[in-house]
Amino acid sequence: MNTEETLSLQNELVQIQILPAFGGKISSLRSVRTGEEFLLPALNGYRHVSRTAGFDEGDLGGFDECLPSVASCGSISGQPPVPDHGDLWRSRWHTDSYDRSITIHADAQSRPLRLTRRAWLDGPSLVLDYDLLSLSDSSTTWLWSAHPLLRVEAGDRILLPDEINGAAVEYSAAGLFEKDSSIGWPHAQSASGAVIDLSTVGEKDGVTAHKLFVQVGKSGWAALYRKRTGQGLVLRFTPAALPFLGLWISLGAWPEVGGEKQYTVALEPTTSNVDSLAAAERNGTARRLGARERCQWRLELRLLGTSSPLNCDDFHASAIASSSNREPAAYSQTL
Repeated sequence: MNTEETLSLQNELVQIQILPAFGGKISSLRSVRTGEEFLLPALNGYRHVSRTAGFDEGDLGGFDECLPSVASCGSISGQPPVPDHGDLWRSRWHTDSYDRSITIHADAQSRPLRLTRRAWLDGPSLVLDYDLLSLSDSSTTWLWSAHPLLRVEAGDRILLPDEINGAAVEYSAAGLFEKDSSIGWPHAQSASGAVIDLSTVGEKDGVTAHKLFVQVGKSGWAALYRKRTGQGLVLRFTPAALPFLGLWISLGAWPEVGGEKQYTVALEPTTSNVDSLAAAERNGTARRLGARERCQWRLELRLLGTSSPLNCDDFHASAIASSSNREPAAYSQTL
């Protein structure tokens, strides 16, 4: 199979494209009814980068897999350092099967781990089944985060379960929020005392970028709604597998250097409440696989408004109902 090939799946509601040669990236998730694209297109074009390149040297779009860390970190317990956004987004993935589903895998370089991902369509949903295997005869620590950079426009709404009313600040450009502080959700008070509605996407301003974490309760979902098309995307996951959600909100302030800047929101179900594996080991949220052990989980990206437009209230109600009625496959970790 041509390693530069684009693999695609489509039904009457949704179409996706995957680039195995570029980190197994999901480069497109599109509504068939409206033609609306929900993933941020490549800003820099697709390129192969080194094992130590920063994420800002890549294409800066699409849906990548972050393993075994999101932030770069030095050697931990004698194991190699982890590069920015992990190993897998920079790797060529191997295509195992391509028919009604797409199964690909890649091996991490900094840890003895193999991640296999099967992508398939179920009505309006892209379903991603993950299998993480330890290739080692000793235990290995890791964290994983989904990294779907979404295409946004001013007025889009970020919707979370009502039980979430606060967030922790991992990063905030220009010190708008203090790092490691706790803020409210969806309304938060900045360091200067201004109250900001984090749930409504603003205009591209060149100064705003935040990385936040929220702890997931019983409801494992997060959503982005677009009024213009009456559509939106709901991410569904099992809290036992992915107990935290990262929120990346960039209105053109990142990367801090260079030309193209991200105007995006990323809803990032994750195993940890920090970006760094070293920090996760310190706070007890790092995961561990024993010798030859494996771990499996599922993530679903469900497109709502596929048949006819929805207003925000109806979309919100549908997101809650779909998450309550169709539980994703449970998390498992087995030898």
